[in-house]
Amino acid sequence: MRQKSYKKDRRNGRGFSVCILILALICLIPVASGYEFTLSAGEFLARDGTVESFTPEVYSWLRAVFSVPFLILTGLFIASVCVPERFFRFWREQWRSFKGFPSALKSDTGTFFSAVRQFFRENRKDIPPLLILFLSGMAIRLWIINRPITHDEAYTITTWGSGSLKYAISDYQLPNNHVFHTILVNLIYHTLGKTPALLRLPALINGLLLIPAVYILGKQIYNSATGLLAAGITAFSSFLIDYSVWARGYSILAFCSVLIFIEGTIVQKQKNRFVWSLLILTAVTGFYTLPIMLYPFGAFCVWFLLRALFYRKFPLSGYGSLVNALKYFIAAGIVIVILTGLCYLPILQNSGIHALFGNVFVRPLPLADFKPTLISRAIDFFHAFTDTMPTIIWIGLFLGNILAWVFHRKISRILIPLQAAFLLWLLPVWAIQRPNLWPRTLIFLWPFLILWGSAGVIWIVEKICAFLPSRLQTRFIPLFIIIAVVVTAVPQFGRTAEIAKKSSPHETAILRILENRDAEKILFVVAPEDDAPLWYYADRYGLPKSIFDKNIPFSTVYVYINPKNEGFEEPRTLEEIINRYGPGESFLDRSTEKVLMASENAILYRFTANERVIRKTFGETP
Repeated sequence: MRQKSYKKDRRNGRGFSVCILILALICLIPVASGYEFTLSAGEFLARDGTVESFTPEVYSWLRAVFSVPFLILTGLFIASVCVPERFFRFWREQWRSFKGFPSALKSDTGTFFSAVRQFFRENRKDIPPLLILFLSGMAIRLWIINRPITHDEAYTITTWGSGSLKYAISDYQLPNNHVFHTILVNLIYHTLGKTPALLRLPALINGLLLIPAVYILGKQIYNSATGLLAAGITAFSSFLIDYSVWARGYSILAFCSVLIFIEGTIVQKQKNRFVWSLLILTAVTGFYTLPIMLYPFGAFCVWFLLRALFYRKFPLSGYGSLVNALKYFIAAGIVIVILTGLCYLPILQNSGIHALFGNVFVRPLPLADFKPTLISRAIDFFHAFTDTMPTIIWIGLFLGNILAWVFHRKISRILIPLQAAFLLWLLPVWAIQRPNLWPRTLIFLWPFLILWGSAGVIWIVEKICAFLPSRLQTRFIPLFIIIAVVVTAVPQFGRTAEIAKKSSPHETAILRILENRDAEKILFVVAPEDDAPLWYYADRYGLPKSIFDKNIPFSTVYVYINPKNEGFEEPRTLEEIINRYGPGESFLDRSTEKVLMASENAILYRFTANERVIRKTFGETP
């Protein structure tokens, strides 16, 4: 019987090897056949005999994609021939694990939620202050949730949010399309409405979830006091507040970055398939929102592998062996790559790989420009981080970061410092990539810098607390946290009150048009730096997109100029806007000029169109 079983396994093994070889050869076809042959094969298989979308760029992407499984399958085939017994024994074990995965996942899900309940029971004294921080952070964000729409928000909403969902997931003309966030905005726009508050809900929810997430990570890595202090500063960081109330995907990136390390600390301690599944989902969500999820995810991978190097001294509970732990890590990585690739497939097919990885915003800077740009962006980051933050707080965080690094073994509950993983990953990646590191692209670092700084500060406070009378020791740290959070929060309320008072000149301009509009056909002329907000507010108040089209007849012309034009090269003039971005002065009857609105950064003019020129150009009078 044993002999028959051996022969059967050997026969099945050979069949399996042949299947692997066939799959490898199939993957080899697009890799080695060349563009013309692959195009001919595609045209042969196509119903109409043509494959219009199959360009050389698509082929180069297809070739790169198929080369990876070809190499993997080739390696598997060689292993199946050279060490067949060990190879098939390994895969039999994997197959048994795969069959048992659903029941194991169900069991691990129950274990996870039991652990969550236990976590909150053990830390129930922290729930009231954390809830106060959460509600305070929510209040200050809701206060300015209807602040004027910014240019990038408006461009995202009008270009992808207001159109079809198919277009939103397949067009990548600019990196403004934070695809997962765009999908949420698109769904809200077409179901709930298009007010600023509604369209900013995805950013708001993730910005708020970041507050308890920072606490949980701080508790896992350091202690409750660190977590609460970090959560408080996160709740009242002006930069994080702003990106919680702007319809962009950056708050999703920040939340996913913290969440993946929370999940990572769990799976490093015990094998839990449900948490691994959450980790995969978190990473894919981050990547589908912004490809720069590569920065925090790469740091996480380095951190996990560094932890694995110390396996013998610090065993990974539940995995049984280092190989088994790495198996889960590698499998999760493969699934993340596959799912992310599938998510971006419509974009790769429609816009091409160059749009995703070679656009002007992600293209490496020239070597001569990288250093001065890096210095300039570091200064911008510093100003953004310290903006309206009291000096004593940001200096404390700066010193705290140094202390958390130097005294990591005394402060932290984990062996490998997160700082080391970020440095080991980010420095070489940035040296190779040479990116333009705007502060918003580094938003994933903010919660960690706040967390590390808080850890160092709490450690010093604990040292000071040791010299106090015993009756004061238990009260000193909570009192310190309250004072530090209040000091951080006070300037934000004044800043938020000022923001809440501001009105949008773009919205005002649209309302002026509605007040003065009769039945005429409108042309609205505006410069590019102000166009997207006007598109949004025009759409919100029911004006058609055609009012911005100068190639159709019109009877009335509205011209929006920004005489101050802060942040751009030079102020705008009426003549420049009309001639450069409009139809030209000859199309206007200048004698009918009327100023409908005027401020230091916005002037709205109204003109009657020159009927003679309109008739001559379009052959009709509007």
